[in-house]
Amino acid sequence: MMPTTPAAQIPRARIGPGTQLNGIYEIERPIAAGGMGEVYKGRAIQTGDPVAIKLMLPELAENESALALFRKEASALHNLYHEAIVRYYVFTVEPTLQCPYLAMEFVEGESLSELLQRGPLPFDATRVLAQRLAGALEAAHQRGIIHRDVSPDNIIIPGGEVARAKIIDFGIARSTRLGGEGTVIGAGFAGKYNYVSPEQLGMFGGDVTAKSDIYSLGLVLVGALTGRPLDMGGSQVDVIEKRRNVPDLGAVDPRIRPLIQRMLQPNPADRPESMAAVAAWAHDFADAAPKASAGARRPAGDTAPPRRSGLTYAAVGALFALLLGAGGGYYYFLYPGPHPEPARPELPRLDPQRPEPQPQRPEPPAVPTPPPGPAALPPTDKIQRFVNQYDGGDCFFIVPVAVSETAASIEAYGATPLPFRAFDDAFKRVIGFEADIGLRQVTSAQCPAITFLGRLRASPDEPPYLRAGNVVRSGEALKGGVGSLVHKNIELLLVSEDGTVQNVSSQMVSDCVKGCSLEGASFEFNVPVHAGAEGQPKLLLAVSSADPLAGLKPDRPIAGDQFFPRVLVEAARKTQGFAAAAKYFKVQR
Repeated sequence: MMPTTPAAQIPRARIGPGTQLNGIYEIERPIAAGGMGEVYKGRAIQTGDPVAIKLMLPELAENESALALFRKEASALHNLYHEAIVRYYVFTVEPTLQCPYLAMEFVEGESLSELLQRGPLPFDATRVLAQRLAGALEAAHQRGIIHRDVSPDNIIIPGGEVARAKIIDFGIARSTRLGGEGTVIGAGFAGKYNYVSPEQLGMFGGDVTAKSDIYSLGLVLVGALTGRPLDMGGSQVDVIEKRRNVPDLGAVDPRIRPLIQRMLQPNPADRPESMAAVAAWAHDFADAAPKASAGARRPAGDTAPPRRSGLTYAAVGALFALLLGAGGGYYYFLYPGPHPEPARPELPRLDPQRPEPQPQRPEPPAVPTPPPGPAALPPTDKIQRFVNQYDGGDCFFIVPVAVSETAASIEAYGATPLPFRAFDDAFKRVIGFEADIGLRQVTSAQCPAITFLGRLRASPDEPPYLRAGNVVRSGEALKGGVGSLVHKNIELLLVSEDGTVQNVSSQMVSDCVKGCSLEGASFEFNVPVHAGAEGQPKLLLAVSSADPLAGLKPDRPIAGDQFFPRVLVEAARKTQGFAAAAKYFKVQR
C-alpha cells in the first residue's frame, strides 16, 4: 500500500493549487506521496465536491510496460460499488499536462489502527463493524475481486463511527476473472505478515481465494475486540509456524469467539463458506448485553470529539499501481447495484483430523554485494545490477518490467512466495524502498523451467521478445509473436502444468533461420489440455541462441527435469550467446 505521508515529508508537488485537470477537477493541495506517484486533494469544478487525485510519476507514465500492469487493476475495480468501499470515479489522461490520473472518493477520518490506539472497541461496535466489512468484501468477491490486504490500516472510520467504516487499498486486489493473476509482493503486497492468510504464504497449495480475506478479517476483529493485534509476524519461519493452528483467542469475547475461531482456521476449507456467512452471523446474533453505540470507545473522561489523524485519508492507502484503467480512454463511473440481505449459511464443522501440508522452510539467500567502483552507480543501474546478481536459488526467476529512481516493478516466477519475500526484504535494505513484485505461481513440476530461466538471468545477451495472451479459452488457439535482435536461432517451448516440455517452433509462421526482427515471427497453435487441468498455469518459453542447439529440439514431449539440465550442459560446451524469455498463461472455459 502507499502510506500517508506526514506534511513535513511531502516533497514539493509537481502541480500547484488551482491546476485544472480536463476542466473537471481542480487541485487544492498535496496530501501524500509514494514510490509510484503523488496524491492530491481536489474538488469537482462544477459541484465543489472533494475528491482525491492520484498522479503517476512521469518516468512511469511514459513506460508502456508499467501502464499495462495498472490498466488491468482499474478495469477490475471500476464497476465495484458498495457504501463501505471507497469509490473510484474517473480515469483519464490530462491532455495539456500529459499525465494519467485517477479521481477517487475523498474520505476524511482516521484508520482503525489509529482508533484502536485509544483502546478496544465495545462488543456491539465490533459486531457492527464485522457486518459492514463482511458485506462490503462479499460484494467484491461476487465480482471476482479479492482484496488480499485486509488490515486496520486499510479501514477508515469517518467521524469515529464504525457504522460508516470504509475499506480502502484495493490496489493489490487481483480479479479472479483476469488471466495470469498472481500474488503481489512488496509495495504491491504491502507485506503485512500480521494479517496475511496461510495460503498467502504458500501453505495449502498457495491458492488465494475469498477465504483468504475471511482469515485476515478475523485477525482484524481480534484486534478490534482486544485493542491490540495478535502477534502473527516475525521471521519467515515464525509466520508459518503461527498459522499452523488457530491462535490463542482467550482474550476474545466468548459471544463472538466461535465465529472468529472458524474464520482463523488454517485450512481454508474449514472457514466460513463466504463473507455472506460472516455478515449474516453478525446480523443475526442475539446480543444479550445492552446495546452500545456503534462509535468507538474512548478512555474514561475523554469527552472530546473523535481525534482525527494528522492527514486526511482519501483512500491514500490504495496502491498507485491502480491508477490506470482503460488505456488513455474516457471515464469510469461506478454505479450502485442491489445488495439483498444475505441468508445465513451454516458455518462448516471443524475437522481436527484434517492433515496439513508441511511447507518448506527455505534458507534465506545471501544478499549480493555490488563490487566497489570508482563512482556510485546511477539509481536505475544499481537496481538492475541488484536484480541480476541476486541468487534466490532453484525455482526462482525475476525480471524488471519498469524501473525508475524511486520505483521498480518486477515480474517473478516461482512455486512459493517465500523466497520472493526474502528478495523484497533484501531489495528494501539495499535499494531503500520496496519493489512491486508480481509473482506468477507455477507448479512444482514446472520448477526446472524456472530454474533454467534463473540460470540465464545474468546473461549479457538481450532476451528475445515474446508476446502472447494471459488467457486462452478452451478450444481456441494461443496467438502471439516472437523475435530477437541479437540471435538468429529461436526455439519456442511449451511447458505444461505437469512439467512436460514440447517444442512448438514449427507453429511459427515466419522462418527465423536468417534472422528475425521484433515482429519477425508470429505463431498460432492449440494448447493441449488434460482432463481437470483447466485453469492450471502453463509456460511458453522463447529461447534464443547464436548457433542451433540440438538439445532444444526433442523429437517428443519430455520431462522438464531431464530436458533443461541437458540444454544448459550443451550451451556451456559451446560457450555461445544464449538467452530466454517466458510467458505465463492459463487455459480456461
